[in-house]
Amino acid sequence: MTKKVAVFMAAGFEEMELTITVDILRRAGVEVLTVSLDEQINPVCGSRNIVMLPDTCIGSLDYSNLDMAVLPGGVEGTRNLAQNDKVIAILQKMHKAGKKIAAICAAPAVLVKARLAEGLCMTSHPAATEHMGGVKYSEDRVVIDGNITTSRAAGTTFEFAYALVEQLVGKPAVKAVNEGVLARI
Repeated sequence: MTKKVAVFMAAGFEEMELTITVDILRRAGVEVLTVSLDEQINPVCGSRNIVMLPDTCIGSLDYSNLDMAVLPGGVEGTRNLAQNDKVIAILQKMHKAGKKIAAICAAPAVLVKARLAEGLCMTSHPAATEHMGGVKYSEDRVVIDGNITTSRAAGTTFEFAYALVEQLVGKPAVKAVNEGVLARI
């Protein structure tokens, strides 16, 4: 059965974290939906002014059949994710259902705001550490604690994406995808 992942696209998202993660997951055969926070499908502008068109919008997302939700970072993107009640509610419901949640860069702070991180080992961009209260903070590049995966920043995106692939479809898929990509993992 094909695994299904939603990657949220809030205005100001970090483009590398979104595109590399989506690309690697899709190469591994995972069905990925990019999801805007708008009620309609509109282009979303990232932190480097790259405009992208999401696959769907949050109002149309059926999160009940998702295996994982992914939050790219970016300062403004993270702020917009954290201020969106629908995002917070989806994360809380998915977490309660035992589904996987992943966040990179500043976005792990959204998991703290959603009250999903208390006592977990997590990482984030160094500039976001002040927003990581209540976690066992790590400076590792990728941290997996239970169903939560976190990563440091744009420079760790390949490692992050491959960790998600391994969790969703297994280590052989990581090797198969990387034969064409040749990332250092």
